[in-house]
Amino acid sequence: MLDVFTEEIEVHIKQGMANLYWFLADLKKAWLRAGVDPLVCNKLFSKKNAEKKSLTKRELMDELYETTRSFPYNKRLEISRNFVRFLIEHENFVPQKPNHKIDVAERSALRLKDIYYKQKEKRDKESFKPKTFTKSMQVKENIGFIQETFIKVRNLAPQQRGYAFEKMFPQLMAANNISVYNSFKIEGEQIDGAIKFDSHYYLVELKWTEKKISQAEIASLYMKVEGKFEGRGIMISMNGYSQEVIKSLPKGKGLKIILLDGIHLSNVIFGNYSFTELLEYAIEEAVLKGNIYCDASKVLK
Repeated sequence: MLDVFTEEIEVHIKQGMANLYWFLADLKKAWLRAGVDPLVCNKLFSKKNAEKKSLTKRELMDELYETTRSFPYNKRLEISRNFVRFLIEHENFVPQKPNHKIDVAERSALRLKDIYYKQKEKRDKESFKPKTFTKSMQVKENIGFIQETFIKVRNLAPQQRGYAFEKMFPQLMAANNISVYNSFKIEGEQIDGAIKFDSHYYLVELKWTEKKISQAEIASLYMKVEGKFEGRGIMISMNGYSQEVIKSLPKGKGLKIILLDGIHLSNVIFGNYSFTELLEYAIEEAVLKGNIYCDASKVLK
């Protein structure tokens, strides 16, 4: 199934699911089959709009995706993958009522199927290409290995997943031609690692926990960075950050760290952009706009 979810894919999922089912009860059953929590289903399906009317099916899909932004990364991925599967495996696009615009769902399904096969073809080429000794092919081979490793790591228990992620990160940096320093200890501090980019050193904190990262954990990295010459840091939290963190992000003063998450890393691992392109955009956002947490969908825009 799909490994990288772009803004375009999300739109096709919303349009497809909203128009595949005519009856609200069928859409709700599909949500439950996809792994949406029943409490979330009941809450959203009972929600009213500003005019005190029940939400349309498209409004429900919008509300669901807004809600899932606070879910753990793996849960968001599971639900989206199941929605894609429902659409591309659906065979009979027959309207249930005269006004049923199931042709919209069919077009979305065809587009998602096209994206799926392109991603699959890319993975297959990277996994089964002939061995060579050229540097460029070696880099692609390493990326293919990292993609396979990443898919396996997602299914590990939280503690094992964190350790595996720390081992995988240097491989990802090497594949992106970025100098990387493995984890090390200095008096009173444990550093997950560091990278060198554009003549600057960045301390790196890697997190793949069940819970979203809190303000205290970011403060810990900030203190480590604060005591270093021209200190800079990068926090990578695969499950994202708590609302407390997002609301309290500093603006314009004392910016020393950049925040990245699982969506950023997935886009790098599966080839939407390189880690170098991600860093260049993240640094640009921090320097020019004071944003230390950048929009993953706008890196190449």
